[in-house]
Amino acid sequence: MIFNGTDLILKVSPTSGGTEAKLMHSQNVSISISADTIDITDKDSAGFRTLIGGTKSFSLSADGLMDFNPTDATVTEVDELTNQMLARTAVSFDFTLATTASGDYFYTGSGFITSVEISGGTEDAPSYSVSIEGSGALTTTAVA
Repeated sequence: MIFNGTDLILKVSPTSGGTEAKLMHSQNVSISISADTIDITDKDSAGFRTLIGGTKSFSLSADGLMDFNPTDATVTEVDELTNQMLARTAVSFDFTLATTASGDYFYTGSGFITSVEISGGTEDAPSYSVSIEGSGALTTTAVA
């Protein structure tokens, strides 16, 4: 079933640990999953390149509106992301729909925050962006 992209969210573990919570005021979220290949071409390959599967990796990114005085205790705030990045702490995440139903699926895993950016232009709402590089396995979970 096709759904509205607004329903797609990224939940990240807060500094205090515990359950993943959606990112504060997020506007865009994405996940990128890739696999390297290993070239095993030899003289018996008849001039064609031969490959085998290599290392798999994934990364996530999100951006949203910055709030320097948040009051919603149910979200992961940007300062928590920054603290975890500076402490070199792995975060856990769910890349999911805001409301799931039987037959849906979502991705879970862990990784390290590699960048946090906060910006604000003249007469613009301040914004943030965050990037996470995956570490370990990416798991696909079906909703029962």
